Amino acid sequence: MMIPRVHVLFLLLAPSIISSFVLLPSQGIPKSALNLEQRNQFHPHHDDITTALHSSENDQPTTSVYIDSTLTDARVRSLFAWVSRAFAGDDEYNNLMLAMAAIFGTNLPPDSTPIQMAKNAEDLLPTSEEALTGEPFPRSSRERSSLGAMGAGQWMGQYMTRPHSLLDVSPQSNITSIDDWVRTLPRGCRRTLKKANAQNFTVTTRPISDRKRAPHSSLAHFRCVVEHEVRLISRYDGDTEGFLEALSTAVGRYIGTTRMAGEIQEYRNAEGRIIAFAHEVRKGRAIRGQWFYGSDEAAKSYVWFHSVQELARKAIEADGIDTADLGPSGSDAFSELKSKYGFAAVDDWPAVADYTGPFWYGNKQPTENSSDVSSVMKDIMKLLGG
Repeated sequence: MMIPRVHVLFLLLAPSIISSFVLLPSQGIPKSALNLEQRNQFHPHHDDITTALHSSENDQPTTSVYIDSTLTDARVRSLFAWVSRAFAGDDEYNNLMLAMAAIFGTNLPPDSTPIQMAKNAEDLLPTSEEALTGEPFPRSSRERSSLGAMGAGQWMGQYMTRPHSLLDVSPQSNITSIDDWVRTLPRGCRRTLKKANAQNFTVTTRPISDRKRAPHSSLAHFRCVVEHEVRLISRYDGDTEGFLEALSTAVGRYIGTTRMAGEIQEYRNAEGRIIAFAHEVRKGRAIRGQWFYGSDEAAKSYVWFHSVQELARKAIEADGIDTADLGPSGSDAFSELKSKYGFAAVDDWPAVADYTGPFWYGNKQPTENSSDVSSVMKDIMKLLGG
């Protein structure tokens, strides 16, 4: 059964698993190791340290694998191949730690088991980077998987989540067009949007359909997630701990977004290469910018700002939407950035964003079989273990 395997894999992919990676100073303190918990308390110059993956359970001799934290297309492909094998049910790949050693290690023999596993996994990948490989989940499963990330625990009164950044597009807001919204923005924001709209990328809406593979379950989209998380979490060139944490986070994020409902806005550059995607979910009278992942190229092309503009446009132009929601922010600075574009951070956001209605797909009226308030209650109780 797929769901238990996903649960186990999430446990193995949790960021805390990286505690087995340690920093071994190449000079200075002999026989010492710095755990992740000490990361903010002691940091030699990063070019004086290497990073090793080792296991020392039950006082057994340790085996060190030195990690090169350079991200390349080939390594991203290899990581994707490894994760794909895990989700195909191949239990020997159900270990992200081993993947790190095999793909980013620099001192493993070519005939070692991890290296051979990585090669075998790559041999099974489709030739096209855009070939879809995700599980064809039913719509009901995708809707349940979306609830937690949407903050359903708070709107159902179960627990508090972080503040959400909301844009009011209700009739009381007097915002009836995208031009009305733009006119409310500071001059600097208007200049940024002008630059975003001048970029040479194309955007395509791709729905996430019932019992079909997610349209972003490909290597090309996985690369966007990995580059995004590495850029976000790694603090400087050579921050190997941050790099490994980012890879672990990226795998989990990719798994999450490809299991959820909604649709994606897919961005391609002038050469047709996928450089970013924005994942949106519409439910009740709100539309949520659920996830955004962009490559390094996208980060230089103002793609995120364009996606914010298009989320606002969709919310303004669609019937039955009162709120556009950019969700919680990972930092005060990001929350402040959202606020400059009219998305104010709100603690009691369910009082503003009404998610109690059904999920929508495109602009189609939900069918009678779509989730209503009663089924949402059942779903959230499942999430809470009730």
